[in-house]
Amino acid sequence: MLSEDTLWRICQSQALALDEQQEKIIEQSRHLPGVCYQAATDIYDPEAAESVIFTDAIGVKAQKPTRQKVGEAKVAKTEKRHDTDVMILPRPDGGEHFVCEGVSNKWSMVEAADAYLKQNWSRDSNGGNTLAPLVALTDGAKTIRADLLVLFGENVRVILDWYHLKTRVYQNLSMVAHGKKEREGWQNQLLPLLWHGKVEDALKFLAGLKARNASALSDLVGYLTKHSDEIIDYERRQQAGKPIGSGRMEKGVDQVIGRRQKGKGMSWTKVGSRALALLTCAELNARPTPVRAGA
Repeated sequence: MLSEDTLWRICQSQALALDEQQEKIIEQSRHLPGVCYQAATDIYDPEAAESVIFTDAIGVKAQKPTRQKVGEAKVAKTEKRHDTDVMILPRPDGGEHFVCEGVSNKWSMVEAADAYLKQNWSRDSNGGNTLAPLVALTDGAKTIRADLLVLFGENVRVILDWYHLKTRVYQNLSMVAHGKKEREGWQNQLLPLLWHGKVEDALKFLAGLKARNASALSDLVGYLTKHSDEIIDYERRQQAGKPIGSGRMEKGVDQVIGRRQKGKGMSWTKVGSRALALLTCAELNARPTPVRAGA
């Protein structure tokens, strides 16, 4: 019974209210004591407790500007897509709390995450809710690493997601090899080394290749070198029953943005995309935590 314009206005109004509420929460949390973070030390121990942090960005197609009329000044070149950062944080009840960027540009996702953690995990020794040692599974993007550094400093163990590592190897070797058969052969030798965290052996292997594209080979070497501390023994961690991939994050950004905003033919303004993301995060955070089997 409501027009598209009315629905748009309702969405914008509710999102602005959530944005203002988040700004107040951030201001109120500034006086709270910081959370005592510590990085996970033994990521292969099946008995060791961990608090896993997920964060990623997802982009949607940007809406084209309205057609320029005769005599009007030229419109500045617009973005082709709008990216929104999303983070999934642990809740004291065992659930997940979603945080994303706002619409007002008055606060950042990192500030929202910091406020949430202070309000929910900053307790004294008698208050409980001690945050377990931190592990962050990421795709290795600079912006994500920067966000984690601002939020946790060095007190988080960053692991490069296996899926993104494997994909990066495939993409670069496709440009380095002289054909599909050669690429598959190289890949079958390189991936097992990385699967077991043997970065030095992987780099030695790459040093002996005769590349079709030297730049692509150099790029892969640089990537592995830069993330060497984040590449682990994935098989050992998997056998311990602990996550090695950011699949939960992929599902998370799909829940927050992808399902609603990445339909065929859809395009968005930045404010419109962020508004829906804020509303979706609020909806996800309001859901009760599922009861686990045996609980």
